[in-house]
This record gives sequence, structure tokens and C-alpha cells, in this order.
Amino acid sequence: MKLTIRVMIGLIGLAGFTFAHKPLENPSSSSDFHHAIQIEDPDVSYVVYHQVTEERPRVWLTLEAEAGYMLYVSLGVPVIERLTDYRPAVAVIGPGLPDKEFDLHTPEDMGAVIFETDDIDDPRFFHEPFTGTDSWIYIEEWVRLPETGTYYVVAYHPENTPGKLWVAPGTKEKWGIIDIFKLPSIVNPVREFHER
Repeated sequence: MKLTIRVMIGLIGLAGFTFAHKPLENPSSSSDFHHAIQIEDPDVSYVVYHQVTEERPRVWLTLEAEAGYMLYVSLGVPVIERLTDYRPAVAVIGPGLPDKEFDLHTPEDMGAVIFETDDIDDPRFFHEPFTGTDSWIYIEEWVRLPETGTYYVVAYHPENTPGKLWVAPGTKEKWGIIDIFKLPSIVNPVREFHER
């Protein structure tokens, strides 16, 4: 019994250290803000993997935040040769943010902060040892949310070019025992997404 507990504690520590982002399910309906994926705790480090297609050109996330909250957002692409020149974008949309014009249907009376990657030649390489996957990280930014309310994070390709991307809000690693038991069902889809 003591050995089992020690093994579980070790696994939790290992998972938290090597697999910081907690994957969230990406339903097919998440391509518009009406069906955005709910982020319950924006402090927690989540990741959403998305294959950009004509039918699903973007992925939307939503969260509630207090005025002054600092939201962390990162955006990456799996290391796959055909995606070497793939340059996605991510936008944070919500009340009090600057007015922006861009080709996305968004909620009314909301501004946006947009991060594009077409001028990034040398993204940060990241190896995730637990899944054995590699990524190019293009965006790692903090955005101050000026008003209390509902905010959105949307990841997409500016020209709707098919490809793959992932978007990850939050920085806090939060894994529990239940998550450890789910690891086999998490690792395989992540490896498939990265074509490993």
C-alpha cells in the first residue's frame, strides 16, 4: 500500500513537471464564439490542439476575469516539416481592449489584442519529454484585461490556410490523481496530433 502511494505521488510529480499543459477537448463546434471552449480557471495551464480546416478554420476559448487580470497566452505549431512556414495567429478579445478590425465574427462592443507570427523567423523550439513531441512556440505573451467580464481567445490562420496549431492559456500546473489515470488516453492523441 505504501509503495502504491509513493508511486502515485511520483507519477503526479512527473506529470506536473514534464507535461505542464492540461489538454482540453476540442469539440467540432468550437469554431465560433457562441460555442467557445470554457476555461474554468485561467490561471491553470491548459492546451487546446486544433487542426485548421476549411470547415474549422479557428478555435475559440472563453473565460471570465476580473479587471486587471494578467492573462498568459502561448501559441505553437507541431514540428512537422510541411508546417515549417506555417504562421498562425492568436487574438484576445473582450471589453475595454483596443478597437481592431479583422476578419472574424466577434461579439459586439469588444476590442482585441492580436498577435501575428508572419514576421517570426526563429520560433522557440520546445521538446515535451513525456509525450516525446516537439513544437515551435511562436507566441508567449501576457495581456492585461482592463475590465471585469467575459473574454475570448481565438487561434487561427490569417489566410485560413489548412494546418495545425495549439493554443495554451495559463501557467499554473495542476494535475490530480484522476488526471494521472487518464494519461494513456491523453498521450496517444497528442502524439498523433504531432504525427509521431
